[in-house]
Amino acid sequence: MRKYNISLLIRGILSVWILSIVFASCTGTKMISEPGYSVSTVNPDSLIASLPDYRKDLTSAKGKGRAIVSEPGNSNRVTIEFESDTTLSLLTIRNRIGIEGGKILVDADSILIYSKVDKIAQKVSVSDGRLTSLNELASINLLDMLNFKLSKVQVVRILESDTDYKLNFSNTGYALVNKESGLIRSVYQPAFSGLPYSMIEYESYGEIEGYILPRKITIFSADGESKVLFQIRSLEINPKNLTLTISIPNDIPVQRL
Repeated sequence: MRKYNISLLIRGILSVWILSIVFASCTGTKMISEPGYSVSTVNPDSLIASLPDYRKDLTSAKGKGRAIVSEPGNSNRVTIEFESDTTLSLLTIRNRIGIEGGKILVDADSILIYSKVDKIAQKVSVSDGRLTSLNELASINLLDMLNFKLSKVQVVRILESDTDYKLNFSNTGYALVNKESGLIRSVYQPAFSGLPYSMIEYESYGEIEGYILPRKITIFSADGESKVLFQIRSLEINPKNLTLTISIPNDIPVQRL
């Protein structure tokens, strides 16, 4: 079934990795508390500056992980081999017994999907992705996924509980930062944000070659009905040799949707 395989590939790569993470511009917000939280006196600039930001040093990554895809009436497990630099992400999807099912190449403007099983190649623009079987899931660059970054203009106020800081965005989204570790625990975005996810959860942080990165990431679809849990099994930081192309047989035309 053509639509099933394409959807599985996209979700299997963490819905993988969506073009870019963009938040709405800042607007005024009243400094009020919320249930379980009180207004924090922490300096916003200092808190944001304390979060890991590897944009200058983390330029590529390569590794392998396992994705558990959960959607209404369906659950699948796939293995993902990934390579990524700051502009491209290549994902190779294998089934439970290691057979390659296809590849996905994500750049700033499009997602190229090659199903080796069905012998189909399709290229979907980011703006048109919601009109296809990609549904509300799209892709962000892997490096952006591993090192989620916040800027000062995104945050309009900071609340805190006993365990977390809550950084509220102007579009009613927010990020939770664990007080003890000083690391992002989750990011939430409202349905009207236009982003292809509603929430990203980060767990199992560890130090890898001097970088503190999550080993377990869960991304929820924009409608909240589907999710992909991605567990990184191996990760190489800043590898020199990457293969960021898909070799499609000449007899398989690339369909543009």
